[in-house]
Amino acid sequence: MTDSLSEVEELLRRTQRADETSPLEDLRQWRSELVHASVYVSYALSVLSLDNEILHQALLTPGETDLQSLVDNLPRLLASGWTGGGWSLSPDAVESVVAADDLTRDYAAGLLGLHAKIVSSDLRDPQVIDELLEQVEPEKLTLSQYRDELERRIRDIQAVVLHHYTTGAASVDDWLK
Repeated sequence: MTDSLSEVEELLRRTQRADETSPLEDLRQWRSELVHASVYVSYALSVLSLDNEILHQALLTPGETDLQSLVDNLPRLLASGWTGGGWSLSPDAVESVVAADDLTRDYAAGLLGLHAKIVSSDLRDPQVIDELLEQVEPEKLTLSQYRDELERRIRDIQAVVLHHYTTGAASVDDWLK
């Protein structure tokens, strides 16, 4: 489970030593954990991207923003503001599906602290909106950097796993164990 940026950092630190000498079981475990974290971070980035659109919408209509107008505009906001990516890097798609399912259980809630703050804020107050917007961009940048690093690490590990198969250090029979 990856519920905070510190856990993502720890995962990245722990998996940085992946190389041809790493046991195949470790590589597969690390890849699984990295895919899980990538899905969580991608989801948090997507939510904040949509939050950003909602805040900009609220800023355009100060004092008039209410829940119904946000709900009415949600399809347009989703079309313009949702940032996806990083959801299907695993050759074992099961990992991505499991991680996405975990999101429904709030396992990534720790990555959504700013979202929780936005949801509970008065979006009719332009000053509140400005303060939130100042926080959203740096948070999105941070999440994007972590997502990029997670994806790089997944690709690196996949290359090492491929090397294991290429050199004969691993065989297809390993999957059956």
